Amino acid sequence: ILISALGKIEDVRLAITMDVKNEGDLIYILGKTFNELGGSEYFNHINYIGNNVPKVNALKAKKLYQDIHKAIKQKLVNSCHDISDGGLGVCLAEISLAGGLGIEIDLSKVPVSKIENDTTILFSETPSRFVITIPNNNKEKFEKILAENIIAEIGKVTNSNKLVIKGLKGNI
Repeated sequence: ILISALGKIEDVRLAITMDVKNEGDLIYILGKTFNELGGSEYFNHINYIGNNVPKVNALKAKKLYQDIHKAIKQKLVNSCHDISDGGLGVCLAEISLAGGLGIEIDLSKVPVSKIENDTTILFSETPSRFVITIPNNNKEKFEKILAENIIAEIGKVTNSNKLVIKGLKGNI
């Protein structure tokens, strides 16, 4: 079990929810994806166990969490959702459904380590990763705050009701 906490929210009206908010918002992934499908929801679904279980890097996680908090306090973030059970694929579906908007993602832009297939990128449960949406006009400030972390702009929010994922080989 991994439980992460930053602190008390002084004003609940300033809380950031997971649902995408606005067409045109940029979508970022924070953190690097590793081949960590062992014990994952995906492997459970296909009746496989696997050996590569998720590992937490506490120092990198703490820095990332602190910087996300800074960006949120500066009102740069429209939505934020952790990537956990089910991996990036489930996270993307959740934020799209919750917001009633579509999203377009390019998996070739996701920071990975030794991964060469779409399935592992989509369903790895590497901890300490987030999907965040921001207004386009906050791009420079957001990237500056998160500059010491692994981040990548991977897509955008659309006005459709579709989750469109472009794979490593350009297929949709």
